[in-house]
Amino acid sequence: RATVLYDHSPEFFRPASLTEKHELFCRLGGSICGAIGSADCISVEKEVEDKNTTVLTGKIDGGVSLKPNRPALVVSSTSWTPDEDFSILLEAALMYDRRVAATLGEEDSMDEGQLWIDIKNGKQFDYPRLLFVITGKGPDRKKYEEQIKRLKLRRVAFRTMWLASEDYPLLLGSADLGVSLHTSSSGLDLPMKVVDMFGCGLPVCAASFSCIEELVKVNRNGLLFSTSSELADELMMLFKGFPEECVTLKSLKDGALSTGSSSKWSAEWGTNALPLVNQVIG
Repeated sequence: RATVLYDHSPEFFRPASLTEKHELFCRLGGSICGAIGSADCISVEKEVEDKNTTVLTGKIDGGVSLKPNRPALVVSSTSWTPDEDFSILLEAALMYDRRVAATLGEEDSMDEGQLWIDIKNGKQFDYPRLLFVITGKGPDRKKYEEQIKRLKLRRVAFRTMWLASEDYPLLLGSADLGVSLHTSSSGLDLPMKVVDMFGCGLPVCAASFSCIEELVKVNRNGLLFSTSSELADELMMLFKGFPEECVTLKSLKDGALSTGSSSKWSAEWGTNALPLVNQVIG
């Protein structure tokens, strides 16, 4: 009789506190506010040289709060290899940007710089800016960074970075949505990155393949997509009304938190593996 040992995240993958989020983005401020190429909707924040303020958080009288006009933080980790088609994410981001502009009735000729200043100063819209933070190292990173530079985006910004090991769980625990582009050549292996995201209570939009629904439960802890257009649809649906009026996103976050807190690696090992090891070694 076979005993299944599922991957689970270790205990340090968990939701980040407000203080941890603030301190993380104080540390990452230079990387977050530095655009890949020309100025974008996030780099305008670099004009604020105030350690009490980050792109996402503010600190007043020792208390930290999330800014109501903050961008939605979307995180993906990648090895930057042909195994993950990163162009799907770029195309979806471009579609989100164009669809939001059309929905809001914005002209192509509008002054983007003034729009960014207005947002920075507190103006809110039905759809937020999206800040994509992509972590990882790999051979195709430079190729895709060049593609990002050529995109003309109004409400979307990309940042690529390699984080310290202690900061990666904090980033996942601070994010609003995770994206997994992993597809399995064998159709049998599940992405550990998604397990870590769930450990942090982070809902996931994942590329669909044969066994992914064993991990990502649609409309419970995440969503699946097969094309860039489907991913763009999901971004539009999840982030409408952000940060307060996005009911589906909050529901998926609750589901991800439940998935991640149901068991950690130490408990899974102790329940399903350790008894068998003890039995063998007698």
